[in-house]
Amino acid sequence: MAPPAARETAFGVVAVRRDPDAERFLLVRHRLGHWGFPKGHAEPGETPVVAARRELAEETGVTDCAIETTAAFTEHYDLVRRGRPVRKTVTYFLGLTRTRDLTWQQDELQDARWATAAEAAALLTYPEARRILREAAARRPA
Repeated sequence: MAPPAARETAFGVVAVRRDPDAERFLLVRHRLGHWGFPKGHAEPGETPVVAARRELAEETGVTDCAIETTAAFTEHYDLVRRGRPVRKTVTYFLGLTRTRDLTWQQDELQDARWATAAEAAALLTYPEARRILREAAARRPA
């Protein structure tokens, strides 16, 4: 019988910028090549929202994001780390920002960019991320 999967949690932000012509979503391209949203693990003592905000700032340089704490989206996926199965749960919060310029974390990311919902849907690597995008786009931050 296989050992039970370890459980891991992470927190992130689906950041939205409203431009006159369209809403744009912040995407990051991870070191391994897949596109998704900024996310990471909480540090000791951090709440989920504080962890999500810190990860957004560290990964992309976006610090002026108004987080809507009542709008959370969750994804689950399985991965293998050091030969052991891991069940990961990521909770994303919806955030609104005016920031245009991005400074992505070079040691963890290959790229970061703003994309319309259609562009983001085409770039996002995994179906769960596309589901989160659809849910976030339907929610429309205040």
